[in-house]
Amino acid sequence: MGQKVKKIAVLFTLFILPALLFYLMVYTGVHKVNRLHFYGPRTVTETQRRGATVYDTTYHSIPAFAAASDLNGVPFSSKTVEGKIYLAHFIDMSQLQDIPKEVTYLAAETLPLYPSVEFVSFLEKMPAGLKIDLPSVKTSKLSNCDVRWHYVNTSDSLATYLKKEGYFKKDPQDTLNTDPGSVVLIDMEGHIRGYYNPVLQSDASNLKKEISMLYKEYELAFKTHKYIDFN
Repeated sequence: MGQKVKKIAVLFTLFILPALLFYLMVYTGVHKVNRLHFYGPRTVTETQRRGATVYDTTYHSIPAFAAASDLNGVPFSSKTVEGKIYLAHFIDMSQLQDIPKEVTYLAAETLPLYPSVEFVSFLEKMPAGLKIDLPSVKTSKLSNCDVRWHYVNTSDSLATYLKKEGYFKKDPQDTLNTDPGSVVLIDMEGHIRGYYNPVLQSDASNLKKEISMLYKEYELAFKTHKYIDFN
């Protein structure tokens, strides 16, 4: 009888207990996961739910915009990247004649690894007649990424608006020296989740790591269909 009880205990420890713990962790309760920082201003509202005070935070989102087109004249707007994870940055084309090689390197390190991530280069002060090569011409690593890298010609007023009201010169609630010259990571809800200096090799590594973290946030939310407590 004792041997039978021991066998049952061993089987429970090896098979049933881990499965039970996994179920409790993934499918019940409120989950805490490591998450990326949210950049930009935020609004906290206080409500009463079932006699308890609940604080809800609304994070800054990139505002809707429409007055832009890619270099082939195809309309580009916030709708183009709506519901997608994407990377964005700004380039003053009066100072440069092409996408900086550091930005191309950053894209080549990330886009092939994440087939659903898109890249947006907002080109300011674009000289008439200037031709820019497709990503696939710059490096063979980007041969399958042309359709996911958007070269967007913006007016001065739109670029100024997006840098001031959208992607920000600097996050007033963060001590990092963020700048639209950096590559900005945007999540599916249009929230700013990271800034990366393409000149720094360490930032390229951090970007890949943090895109993976962002995927995990959405993966957990999809599995549980529950509110995720990121605090």
